[in-house]
Amino acid sequence: MNQLNNDPLTIEQTAEQTHELVNGFISRAGLNATARVIDAQGEIVHIDIDGPDSSGLIGRRGQVLDALQYLFLVMMTHNKPHSSRLRIHLDADGYRRRRENSLKSLAQQLANQVKETGEEAVLEPLNALERRIVHTELVDDTEVETYSEGEEPYRHVVITPRKS
Repeated sequence: MNQLNNDPLTIEQTAEQTHELVNGFISRAGLNATARVIDAQGEIVHIDIDGPDSSGLIGRRGQVLDALQYLFLVMMTHNKPHSSRLRIHLDADGYRRRRENSLKSLAQQLANQVKETGEEAVLEPLNALERRIVHTELVDDTEVETYSEGEEPYRHVVITPRKS
C-alpha cells in the first residue's frame, strides 16, 4: 500500500478521500445535500454538491464555496502523501457553470460595447479564476484586448480596444 511507504496517493484514492471528507462535512453540518465525484484526472478532483441545501454552500459571489474549496484542499494536503499539485474543484447546485457562462456573456457584451464606443470597460473585482475566464473568452478577439490591474481582492479586468 503506497500510504505506508509515503508515496503520493493515486488520483482515485485522493478523490475517494476528498469525497468522504466533503460528505462528512455536509453530514455534520446537518445539510440535506450529497457530494459526488464528477471527475478525477491528473491532479484535479472535481466534486459537485447537490440537494435541497446545496445552494446555501455558495454564498455571495461563491465566497463560501471558494472558502470550502480551499479548506478541503488544505485538509487533504496537510501532512498527507498527496501530490503537491493537487487541486480540488468544488461546485454546488451548478453555480460555477452558471457563473462561467454569465462571465463569458458579460465579456462578450462589454467587448461589443468597447468596439462601438472605443472606450475601455472595467469589470467589477473578480477572483483569479473568474479573471482567467474573461481573458480566455476574449483572447482571440482581434479588436479588443484584456489585462488585469489592481491589488487583491480588488483586482479586476479591463477590456480595451486592441492597439494596431
